Amino acid sequence: MKKIGFFVMLSIMLLVSACSGNGGNAPTDDSTGDANRLTDGGKKTVVVSVLQNNRFLETAVRLFEEKHKDIQIEINEYKASEVTEGGMAREALPMADIEKYVQSVTTQVISGKGSDLILMNNLPQDKFVDKKLLVDLNDLIASDSSFDQDALYANILKASQDGDGLYVMPLSFSLETAQGNSRILEKENIAVDRHEPWSWSEFKDVAKKLKQQADSEGYYNLGMSPLLYDYIEENYPELVRQGQANFDSELFRSMMKEIKSIYDEGLFSEGFTADAGKAVFQMVGIFNPRAMLMMPSDFEYYLKPSASGNKEGVPFKPIDSLGINSKSDVQAEAWAFIKFLLSDEMQASPDLFGLPMHKGAMDMKLNEVLQLIENGAPDLPIPEDMLPNTETVEKRIADIQQLISEAGLRRSSDMKVLTIAMEEFESYLNGQKSAEEVSKLIQNRVTTYLNE
Repeated sequence: MKKIGFFVMLSIMLLVSACSGNGGNAPTDDSTGDANRLTDGGKKTVVVSVLQNNRFLETAVRLFEEKHKDIQIEINEYKASEVTEGGMAREALPMADIEKYVQSVTTQVISGKGSDLILMNNLPQDKFVDKKLLVDLNDLIASDSSFDQDALYANILKASQDGDGLYVMPLSFSLETAQGNSRILEKENIAVDRHEPWSWSEFKDVAKKLKQQADSEGYYNLGMSPLLYDYIEENYPELVRQGQANFDSELFRSMMKEIKSIYDEGLFSEGFTADAGKAVFQMVGIFNPRAMLMMPSDFEYYLKPSASGNKEGVPFKPIDSLGINSKSDVQAEAWAFIKFLLSDEMQASPDLFGLPMHKGAMDMKLNEVLQLIENGAPDLPIPEDMLPNTETVEKRIADIQQLISEAGLRRSSDMKVLTIAMEEFESYLNGQKSAEEVSKLIQNRVTTYLNE
């Protein structure tokens, strides 16, 4: 893969986590001032640090302030977003902008400053937790009788903990799954149990059979560097243990070698340029209730292959999540805003990006799609002959609910560590350096970063 492909793919992967916020200014070292300051009207101000604007938070701020006349929400936006005709559109940002945001916010919070609420997308959460920079939200939940924890997905909350503490509250999430063309698999007499875990090695065996027996690709939209991204996220606790890098190891070198062998054998399509129609499997993050029910009728959801192939729960990723600065003087007010963002009113919003944390809002969004299908889907830009029927949609709703109930493996990592690894990985893929040389380079760079 050409080097430019790496940056395009990385930009696409960061699209989900790169965008959030409301109108405001880029945070500076003294941007928060006195977090407990009162406005001229005697209101308490809660300052929120975000990377970029989105319409969901903009609406939430307006509605929250209408309900809480004594609280003002002030958004510190690092990168101004472009206003489009349809509102605040999410957009991919250059890596340099994201890195500057991460460095700016991390420096502020570690120095004892920083905003009251912090959108934790892309930030080094483990470092924040280790340095006790975030409030344990479990303490706030336990002391708040008005908070209906049962309305949220308990398994997602539990898996979002660091140890016994919940330091970051996910507002929405995605499921890491695969779409598989069951018709082609059945035609070629290749059995893959979509409910059972499987490894990338097992996938290779299936892909080889497909290559020999059918005019099809094994996998689509999964470039080499993004596959490394996936491997690292899955094994992050082993590759970064208690702040110590472990990339100069046989574990990591075997990852790189297996990824390269998958492509050398022609078992994966090359990124986004291949013919998706020939793909038997596609890597899909489920984050849109409508899109996940509208895939072609021949496709079903499968568990995504993993490095180990072990059953540890369906992997998921928080999309937008908030933490409360442990130095904030308005923690109660910040918690009130988080609660509002988790309310059925906001979670049911069409502007929420990702799957809702609120179970009732999820059911509502799934049923909306079912009703569209039953009514002939007049609002969907999809040819009628490609639409799944009511029975298929009902079956998929049951599948999605089952996948959500089994979600228990949070995929998270430090964006900077991922960027370092993926940059150096390129020289191994193009044959400039050996796996041993690259693993040592990554080890040295990551160690330097972790010690900063």
